[in-house]
Amino acid sequence: MERSQIISQLEKINSSNNTVEIFLLGQPEISDGKLTVQFYKARLQENIPSEIVNLFYPVIQKKVLKKEYTVKLYDPALMPDTEVIWELNSNDVPFYVFFNDLLSTKTDIEWYTNELLPYEDIWAYWIKVYSNGISFYIIKKVTPSKVIKTGGKLALIFDSEIFKRLSDDILTMDGSFDAIYFNQVLIFENKQNFEKALLYTEVKQSVAEDTLDKIGDIGFIENIDQVKDFLKDDYHSISKLNKIKGKPYFKALTFASCTRIIKEYNVDVEIDETKQQFNITSKQQAKYFIKVLNDDYLKSEMTNYKYSANSKEDI
Repeated sequence: MERSQIISQLEKINSSNNTVEIFLLGQPEISDGKLTVQFYKARLQENIPSEIVNLFYPVIQKKVLKKEYTVKLYDPALMPDTEVIWELNSNDVPFYVFFNDLLSTKTDIEWYTNELLPYEDIWAYWIKVYSNGISFYIIKKVTPSKVIKTGGKLALIFDSEIFKRLSDDILTMDGSFDAIYFNQVLIFENKQNFEKALLYTEVKQSVAEDTLDKIGDIGFIENIDQVKDFLKDDYHSISKLNKIKGKPYFKALTFASCTRIIKEYNVDVEIDETKQQFNITSKQQAKYFIKVLNDDYLKSEMTNYKYSANSKEDI
């Protein structure tokens, strides 16, 4: 999508004719392979719909409309040096599809109350803005800092010029967002925030584990289960693993080709020539080996110097 198209679409959020609905989600749960999420519709005061737009639209203007950036298709392993807004087809995001289907098919959504879902248990909110058949979602994962609780050091607030003690807990919104949906596309600025808000971290983890299983099937890693354990919480390595399986050379990987790179670039990975296996004994070595598999050890065309690349773009 061109930047001009994003701008023209998002400007429609700032219409006085828009209707606004807010959906509050509890923490999604996966049991026996089935995903469930508790969610409710929030009641709004009469003037709040326009106030919600007035809260979010200035942030949207600042981050997406007025700023210069390149629009890029979401790539979990790419870390561009320039300003980027990411885009991803909403059908490629399982949690978006799942929750959007729930909203589309459930006809008796309960109204939110604090008893049904305490503020501190709210996981995310989805704000639906729509008019004349055009719909947007503004999606935000709720962090603990958004809930001000009675008691403790955050219980006092200024009301006019007087400090007062809160009588009730408060859930706050500040206009920030993790993703915006329109025209079958999700756009976002911060990949990590997007992945948390739409459970994409879990998707990436699953794909990464499948890739490690495929690497384990090749048979040249002595302790593949330990390598999985080393990398299970390493965000950057998981991103790289999600790219590796799609590389043309993946099915042709051999002990000899990896050994050549490890030796030529002096990579800190132990090689057992007799067994023709790599013995990876630390998280750091596991990360180095993923870089080998991701073709991150390169020689400069300009200087013939050898480098370890943190990110690459195809040309």
